[in-house]
Amino acid sequence: MIGLPLRPLVEATDAAIALLHLRPSIEDVGEALLEQIAQAVRCDWGAYWALDPQSRRLQAIATWSALGEEGERFEQDTRVRTLAPHAGNAWHVWRTRRPIWATDLMLEMCLPRSLDASRAGLRGGVWFGVQTDTAVYGIIELLARVMPPKRYETLVAFERTGIRLGFALEELRAASSRIH
Repeated sequence: MIGLPLRPLVEATDAAIALLHLRPSIEDVGEALLEQIAQAVRCDWGAYWALDPQSRRLQAIATWSALGEEGERFEQDTRVRTLAPHAGNAWHVWRTRRPIWATDLMLEMCLPRSLDASRAGLRGGVWFGVQTDTAVYGIIELLARVMPPKRYETLVAFERTGIRLGFALEELRAASSRIH
């Protein structure tokens, strides 16, 4: 089959939303959420980037990895790194609200993360916003050792996944604020 299977992505999104209903905080369920989605689309790495309101930089508040030891340096670097405004794919998605598909991280990802990703064996990835019509809550970064060619319907599926997650977060936060 060419491309990624879309049905598992929809099912993984349903499972991720169910996780959010258990604990409506990305910090609490982020790793499990990333694992659900990444494994469904055959990715080996995931990060959830969110805006730090004080520094106005993106930081990874959750990561998931199936890379083992070869990915430890990349994971450690991601956990301590913050992304300056207008730097990297995550910021581009934050600004444009459109997903990015990359089949060559060395050419399509910012330095020095592209070098660390390459050393970990990662070659391609996708970035998409967790968003609604009015807000962006975060960016999901999924990287893989092998990334199939970009297809329009696959990008749309990732965009829909981000929108579904964004509306789920928004609904859960609204319900939580009514309770408190």
